[in-house]
Amino acid sequence: MRFKAESNSRENKTCDSEFLITTVLHMECLVLQTRPGGQNVHTIRVSDPKMHFSSAHFVEDREGCERLHGHNYYVEVELSGQLEEHGMVADFRTVKRRIVEICGELDHKVLLPGKSKSIHLTNKEDSIEISVGQKHYSIPASDCVVLPIMATTAELLAKLILQRSGLSDEFEEAKICVAESRFSFGCHET
Repeated sequence: MRFKAESNSRENKTCDSEFLITTVLHMECLVLQTRPGGQNVHTIRVSDPKMHFSSAHFVEDREGCERLHGHNYYVEVELSGQLEEHGMVADFRTVKRRIVEICGELDHKVLLPGKSKSIHLTNKEDSIEISVGQKHYSIPASDCVVLPIMATTAELLAKLILQRSGLSDEFEEAKICVAESRFSFGCHET
């Protein structure tokens, strides 16, 4: 999809709607999308170093289960809608606060998929027992967070964060991307 956009040099140009994990400082264009009927829709992208969490996880793939490993995840949000009375789609600070709060719940935790068919979880007194094929783990419950998803992939983490943030209920379009590395990320949009 391509959009009419205004660049920093004030000349109109066309920008791809690719959603890249970047910083606001590196954005080249302010997207102004025209919908049928001539209605303008504005889009903002919000990223901040505080919208980040470091967590461990493992996922099953076609070849079996990966080893337990971790990532420094970064979250970026894109919201589209009409301008409100102050000329904004949304206040960046409000969006950042919501995402930072959710990231805090995931930070320095082992992320476990509560709806997995192949990763079995058992709550013990102060620990969670994890069985995956021939592997068994026992991790203190305070170091884990069991999520209502079938796998702890970047795509499903993005969907979970978008749902928990409530942003998809407030804007015409909402998109969240979760990056596991600079060039590997999963997104969910409504």
